[in-house]
Amino acid sequence: MTGYKEPILIDSNLLVYAYDKSEGKKQQVAERIMKERWLEQDGVLSIQNLAEFYSVVTKKIALPIPIDKAKQILLDLVDGFQILKYDEGTVINAANNQAIYKIPFWDALIVATMEENSIDTIITENEKDFKKAKWIKTINPFK
Repeated sequence: MTGYKEPILIDSNLLVYAYDKSEGKKQQVAERIMKERWLEQDGVLSIQNLAEFYSVVTKKIALPIPIDKAKQILLDLVDGFQILKYDEGTVINAANNQAIYKIPFWDALIVATMEENSIDTIITENEKDFKKAKWIKTINPFK
């Protein structure tokens, strides 16, 4: 029997870097972290992370990923990670978080999702906004 591991939310920017071949060093770091979290089975993603990932990698990166391949990556992510869902209450909490922490709504939605699922650690490049929620531990692997 293995010991319980605290879940760690993997932010959308890390997901994108893991599959963005134009990012060089960041891609290597993000890919390694994704593999580690997959093997340790402590990485979690939110529905929002999946949606943001798909939108960015199919349109907004230097070398967009073809839609069919991006869909397969989504299926692999869903198979390999716990996926956190949210509902209308989470959206209301996110609106409150946006006002309290003075952060963008989409980050506030991640904060609300983390709070509802008792997750206090996020791997992200966006330390600035997530550190405003004092209870969140941010890990920036690119520093």
